[in-house]
Amino acid sequence: MRNAPSVLYPVGRCRFYAGALLVLGCLALGVLVSWWWTLLPLRVEGPPGHGARVSAGAAGAAAWLGWALFAWRSWHRTPQGLLQWDALGAAPSGAGVWRWCSAAHEDGAPLQRVELVLDLQQRALLRLRNPDAMHRWVWVEAGRDPARWSDLRRALRATQA
Repeated sequence: MRNAPSVLYPVGRCRFYAGALLVLGCLALGVLVSWWWTLLPLRVEGPPGHGARVSAGAAGAAAWLGWALFAWRSWHRTPQGLLQWDALGAAPSGAGVWRWCSAAHEDGAPLQRVELVLDLQQRALLRLRNPDAMHRWVWVEAGRDPARWSDLRRALRATQA
């Protein structure tokens, strides 16, 4: 791969991802609260179907709590480690090789492919594909290692074929 130097880049929990989940959660909670607020006069008067409205409100609250738990677990379980592009590594195609280094894979587990899914200039969403066809999603941010950010971006662009 031309102009794609070898690079080792840290990956971990992304503040941008946490912020996006927080904004979505707040918007959903706002919709839920406004929905309850519009139902409040109906609850005071007690028209027919009052019990259905209350149970729908409880179901909405349960759905929001379930989503909030999912979002927190998703962020908390974000993979942490090092993403390595070895430009001189031996791959079947003759090009370099991607590796994932973490506490479980200290020597680096080879990756079949690293896909750049979303590029936001200062952060990027990647899909890491293992040889066994499993994949994981990770966010990388320029702030984790500003000196190597452009090297990582070059390696990502060079391997997107």
